Amino acid sequence: MLEIGVQNGGSLEIWKKYLPQNSKIYGVDIDEKCLQLEFSEGISFHLGSATDTDFMEKTFGDIEFDVIIDDGSHICKDVIDTFEYLFPKLKNGGCYIVEDMHTSYWKEYGGGLHEWTSIEYFKKWIDIGINREYIGIDLPNLNILKIGKMISHISFYDSICVIDKFYGIKEMPFKDVTTGELALVNEEPVKLNRTIKERKDDIDIAKRLFCG
Repeated sequence: MLEIGVQNGGSLEIWKKYLPQNSKIYGVDIDEKCLQLEFSEGISFHLGSATDTDFMEKTFGDIEFDVIIDDGSHICKDVIDTFEYLFPKLKNGGCYIVEDMHTSYWKEYGGGLHEWTSIEYFKKWIDIGINREYIGIDLPNLNILKIGKMISHISFYDSICVIDKFYGIKEMPFKDVTTGELALVNEEPVKLNRTIKERKDDIDIAKRLFCG
């Protein structure tokens, strides 16, 4: 697990108690005072900024995380930049959590109502990520859209956004799966020319994406 924003270190210690034994917990903060903190075994602290990709690459290299928590600066631009860099480094099936999203409404954090804030940014992934196949227009083939193929769920709570990652990249739209042979109201479903094997393959693909 990686937590951005350590402050007094209490959150990392709580995660140490909550997570399974022998979990590896990493913390990142820009405040040099955090160097004075003493942590339990299994917790590692690193001084630096999560928006500094050189620092992050040097510190964590090819490590993939099961959980990433952004409790850092809460500045909208930092939240967005950090997500776009770190979400691909989340393990398949992992969970990315952004805390204190209420700062998206505060000007001093680059926020405002219906402006390009971190909340509005994550709302866009509902369109260009989860539901992009239904928009009816071809979206630009941007590198950023690769992230959309990784997103399985986005959940919003009071001041929190949780983004879950597929167990595999979703390369194609999910296919309709029809079961049964009798349609008393609408005959169209039974006219779909799909073999039992094709239906099973579709179900297997969905299971791998959602369940690993």
